[in-house]
This record gives sequence, C-alpha cells and structure tokens, in this order.
Amino acid sequence: MMDFIFGELVSIYDDSIVILNNGIGYSLRIPQMDMDKISIGEDLKIFTRMIVREDDISLYGFINKDSRTLFDLLTTVSGIGPKVGIGMLSNLSNSDIRGAILTENKAILTQAPGIGKKTGDRIILELKDKISKLVFEDNIDIEDKVVVKKDDNLPAIEALITLGYNKYEAEEALKNVDATLDISKKIKEALKQLGR
Repeated sequence: MMDFIFGELVSIYDDSIVILNNGIGYSLRIPQMDMDKISIGEDLKIFTRMIVREDDISLYGFINKDSRTLFDLLTTVSGIGPKVGIGMLSNLSNSDIRGAILTENKAILTQAPGIGKKTGDRIILELKDKISKLVFEDNIDIEDKVVVKKDDNLPAIEALITLGYNKYEAEEALKNVDATLDISKKIKEALKQLGR
C-alpha cells in the first residue's frame, strides 16, 4: 500500500493536484483547506489513501497524517463515502471535526456539505469512542475549539457560504472584521476582505 508520495507539485485543479515523482504525475484529490496551503513548484510530502472500486481507482491526498486518519474514520461511517469525507475536511478543520464529535455537537458537523442531522448523529455515535482513544499529532484543546464555534459569526459565515464562498474562506475573512458589528456590516466588511 502506498503511504505517501514525495515530489513536485506541478498542477492544481478544482478538487485535485498532480505531484510529479520519478517521471510519473500522480493525480490526488485533496481537501480544499490543504489546497489553500500549497503552491505550484513546491516539493511536497503528501500522505495518501487509495480507494479501489469496481469502476474507479482514486488516490486521495493529505498534507498531514491527522487529516488522513480522520478521512479513514469518517469513511467507515455508513453513508459517508470518500467524496463526502473530503468535503468535510474541506469545510471543517481537523480540530473542529474532532471537537464536534467528542462534545457531541452535531451542529458543527452539519455545516459540511452532505451531512444532515441523522448523518451527524451517526458520526458521533460511531466515532466518539474511537477518536477519544487516538493520539493525534495536532495537539489541540478540543473545548477551546468548540467554544470558538459558538460565537456570533455563524450567521455571517452561513451568508457568505450562500454567496459562493467556502467555510474556510468565510472564517478567514471574518477574522479581520470587528465582532461587535451587526451581521449586515460584518458581511460587507468580509466581502471587502475577500475581494482583495
């Protein structure tokens, strides 16, 4: 089994990248959050997971082992395939997902595309014990992460998502906006940030 690929990033597409290694270009589907951290020409170590189906063989890539571990766990849950797993990792950070599962906060999980309330419940039910027993490289304070999600920015984030931005972009833009503003002003200020 292929554990990782090390090579030069030669192409970036909407939902995938191409890594050049020993004269072969490997196409990998990666989370949007990982894609936002890399640029063409970089030498990268990408942790991989190969998914083999009757009509398709796909490589999924992650810039750290924590993301791959979460992907592996999420795709064991009934109703969550590789595309939904990547979608979750594209819209929620690793610590957000882990924090939501450990504190049984399905409202955070349902912010990812393809995750409804029933699926959110299933993720928590099936993964809480498994995640609590695992050691992740990214040592975070889960409770602090979850508290951040309960701030007043959620309506503004949802509004920006409906305007076509992804959750990560919306959150990053709102970091530079005065939290005391009302929602319409927050959105206007965030749009200015996104337009730069």
